[in-house]
Amino acid sequence: MHIQMKENEIINRMLIDHCKIEKLLDKLEEDIDKDLQIIEKSFFKFERELEKHIFVEDKTIFTSYSPKDVSNGYKMLPELSIQHNFIVNILNNWRNDVKKKRRISGFYDFKKFLISHKKYEEKEVYPKLDKELKDVQKKQIITRINEIV
Repeated sequence: MHIQMKENEIINRMLIDHCKIEKLLDKLEEDIDKDLQIIEKSFFKFERELEKHIFVEDKTIFTSYSPKDVSNGYKMLPELSIQHNFIVNILNNWRNDVKKKRRISGFYDFKKFLISHKKYEEKEVYPKLDKELKDVQKKQIITRINEIV
């Protein structure tokens, strides 16, 4: 059975970002043992896209979300906030390493975490938002996402 996806679903828009970030993560992994200038270039591209993605989620999507069932609906927001803070902290540490011409540490653990985070968003967060938000709200969110990106 084929499910028809609506164009104004948040998951569809955010999957585009996830694919872009995943490609940049793969490129960084490819370059991880190369010359530090190559790593720096790959890292800054990856960092820029990932930070933009987190900004979009935090400022565009989650500020528009006010669930009917508050206790159940807001369970995911603290978890996402914790995960986003962890990601931003790792990026900050890596940025410092790259600027000081040091190798990035903990890449594979971070990659595992990021893949797990992505799956959580795709299986839990975006479908919940698509189900609970009105079409008009989703359309506004997607418009705002596209303006930022």
